[in-house]
Amino acid sequence: MVFMQVFHLSPQGNDKWSGRLATPTRSRRDGPWATLAGARDNLRALRSAGKLMEPVTVQVHDGRYELSETVDFTPLDSHTHYEAAPKANPVFDGGQQLTGLKVGERNGRTEWTLDLPEVASGAWFFRSLFVNGRRAARARLPKFAPEQKSANNVFHIGEIKNPDAGHLFAGSDTFKPKPGDVENWDSLPDAEFVVLHYWIEERLPRPQLNPRTGWLRFARRSAFNLYEAFAAAYGNRELARYYVDNLFEALTEPGEWYLNRETGRLYYLPRPGETPQNTAIFAPRLHTFVRASGTFFNDSIEACDAHATPHIRGLQLTGLTFRHADWFSPLAHVPQFHQAQTYGVDQPIGGSVQAAHCVPGALTFRAARDCAVNDCTITQTGLYGLEFDEGCRDCAAISNHLHELGAGGIRGGGTDMDGHLDGRTGHLTITDNHIHHIGRIFHQGVGVFLGHAFDCIVAHNHIHHACYTGISTGWTWGYRETPSRNNRIEHNLIHDIGAGILSDMGGIYTLGVQPGTVVRGNHLYNIWSQDYGGWGIYLDEGTSHLLIEHNLVHDTKDAPFNIHFARENVVRHNIFARGQNALTSVSRVEPGQWSANYFNNIIVGPSHSLFCGGYKGNIAEGALVSNANCFWNPEGPLPASSNPSSTDRGVPPRVSWTAWKKAGHDSLSIVADPKLTEGKKTWRLAQNSPALKLGFKPWDWSKCGVRPKSKRA
Repeated sequence: MVFMQVFHLSPQGNDKWSGRLATPTRSRRDGPWATLAGARDNLRALRSAGKLMEPVTVQVHDGRYELSETVDFTPLDSHTHYEAAPKANPVFDGGQQLTGLKVGERNGRTEWTLDLPEVASGAWFFRSLFVNGRRAARARLPKFAPEQKSANNVFHIGEIKNPDAGHLFAGSDTFKPKPGDVENWDSLPDAEFVVLHYWIEERLPRPQLNPRTGWLRFARRSAFNLYEAFAAAYGNRELARYYVDNLFEALTEPGEWYLNRETGRLYYLPRPGETPQNTAIFAPRLHTFVRASGTFFNDSIEACDAHATPHIRGLQLTGLTFRHADWFSPLAHVPQFHQAQTYGVDQPIGGSVQAAHCVPGALTFRAARDCAVNDCTITQTGLYGLEFDEGCRDCAAISNHLHELGAGGIRGGGTDMDGHLDGRTGHLTITDNHIHHIGRIFHQGVGVFLGHAFDCIVAHNHIHHACYTGISTGWTWGYRETPSRNNRIEHNLIHDIGAGILSDMGGIYTLGVQPGTVVRGNHLYNIWSQDYGGWGIYLDEGTSHLLIEHNLVHDTKDAPFNIHFARENVVRHNIFARGQNALTSVSRVEPGQWSANYFNNIIVGPSHSLFCGGYKGNIAEGALVSNANCFWNPEGPLPASSNPSSTDRGVPPRVSWTAWKKAGHDSLSIVADPKLTEGKKTWRLAQNSPALKLGFKPWDWSKCGVRPKSKRA
C-alpha cells in the first residue's frame, strides 16, 4: 500500500513553515506554505534529505496566488499532486493589478493614464491588458476583432513587389498600402501589421514608411505571398487583408488601451460605467505559468545513454485556475522542405505556417509520463492554453475550462519519423474540456491540435467560437509514413468555427497518413471561412486509412465533407447537410486513385452543388467510390455536381445527376426524404426512413460534448 502525505498551500502561509497545517497556528510559527515555487522547493529539500519517499498531495486553499515568474518543475518534482482543497477555488494569477490611474480627457472622451517606471526603464513590457475580467483591445486601425461581426473591419494591401511570384512561400517584407490607409504616424515604428490571408495571420513588426514612395518595410517578412488565397484553385487574386495593431493614434474607442514603451505611460479609455473605484485592471508579468519538463539526452553537452531520459512523472494539477498571462511573437522560419524556394532568405517570418504551431502553451509539459491537468480553468492568456510537447506519454487533460486564449486550447505532439524515439508523443487523453473564445491574438490557433501523436483519445470536448479549426490531427503533408495513428476523435461538439476570418479550415481537420484513426459521432455546425474552405470534416493532403462515421455535420459555408487529396478512407453513416457551396467536395481528383469509399450516408440540401471538384480533375471521374447513399433536397430537385471553371480544360463545369450515375456512381443510392427531425442536441430518423432500408445506422448526437462527471467512463 502506498501512503500519500498531505501538505498545504495558502495565501496566509509562509514558505519557511512546515506546510503540514491547513491554517497558521495562533503563534504564527507554523502553518501552510505560501507560494507554488516555495512548495516545490520545500518538497525537493525533504526528498533530498530522505524525509519524503512516497507520493505527495499539496492541497491548495482558497485565494489568489500572484505569479511573477514561471514555475519550473523537473523530474525532482515527480509524483506530486497539486489539488484545490475541498470547496476552494484557488487562482494563480500572472497579472499585477494596476492602481492609481489618473483621470483626464482625450478628444472629448474620458482617459485614464498611469506612468510605469519599469516600462520606461525597459525592465517590463506587456502586450495584454485585462479589465474587469475581459481582454481589453489594443488600439488599432481599422477596428478589427476576432469575431464574425467585426471580421471585415480590415484594410486591403494596395500593391506588392514581384506580383508574378505566385508560389505559396514567396513571402515579402514590403508592401504598399492603399492611399489614405496608412500615415507616417509618430507611433508607427512600434505598431504591428497583422496580415490575414490563406489559413494564417502574420505579424509584421517595426514598420517603416517611405513617405516619398508610400512603401512599407518590416523587420520580419511574411511566410506566404501577400495574396488573399490560391488563384489556381479558386480564382481569387485579391491582395491580403490586414489591420494595424498597437497604434497610439488609433486610441479612439472605449475599452481600448495603449502602452508607450519609451515613456512608460499606459493609456486606457474606460467603458461606460467604469470608474477607477469599480474597475480592476491587470497587466501580465509572465507568458507561461508552469513549465514541467524531463531532460532529453541532447539537452546538455554531458555524455549519457541516448535512451536514459529522466522523465517528470506523476505531476498532476487539479481544480486550479490560471489567469492573466501575456503573449509574444515566436521566431519562426519557413519549413525545411521549402528552403529550396527561399534559398538565401534567412529573415524570420511573421508567424506560424499553420495552426499556430510555433506558439507554446501557458502550461507546458515535456518529456512527461503520467501527468495530468484536470478540472482546471485556464483563461485570459496569450498563448495556447495547455501543451503536451515532445516525449509526453500517458498524460491527460480532462474536464478543464479553457477560454479567452491568445492561441488555441490544447496542443500535443512530438518528434516525426526522423526524430529520436524518446521524443515521440502519444497515449494522450483529452476529454470533456470546454474550449471557447480562442484565437484572440493568434487567430490560427486550434481548439485541440495534435501534431505528431499516436494512440490519443480526443472525446466529448465542447469547442466553439474559434477563428480557425476545431480539432486538428496529423502533421505530415503527402503520403509519407508518420507517427500519427490510432487516434480517436469521438463525440465532440464543435460549432461557430471560423467567424469569416481565415480560409482553408474545418471543424475537424486531418493531415497525412494515419492508419487506425477514427472520427466518429461528432456534431459540427456553423463553420464559416473568409474566402474558400469553410468545411465541416476536412481530409487534407495525404490523409489515408481513416474511418469517418456517424458524424452530423451541417450549415457550413463550403461542403460539410471535403477531401483535398487522400487515399483509402471509409466514409459511412454520416449526415452531411446544408453546405452552402457544396455537400461533398474533392479538391484534387486523380483518376484511378480512390480517396474514399463513400456509402450509407445521408446527404441533404439545399446547396449550390451536390458533389464539387476543385483545381484538378473531374469530380465525376474518380476520387469517390460512392453508393447506397440517401440524397434529398427539400427545396426541389437535386443540384448538379460541378467543377470550378478554373480547373483543367475539357472538364465539364456541371455534371447532372444522370451523368453522375452514368459515370458509375450511386447505382444503389436513392433520392428520397430521409424523414429527419432536427432537435437542438441531435437529429433523429423516423422508423420508416428510407435511409434505414439502405443500411444507414442511426446515432444519438445528444451525447456529444462535455459529460456530467457521473456519466464519464
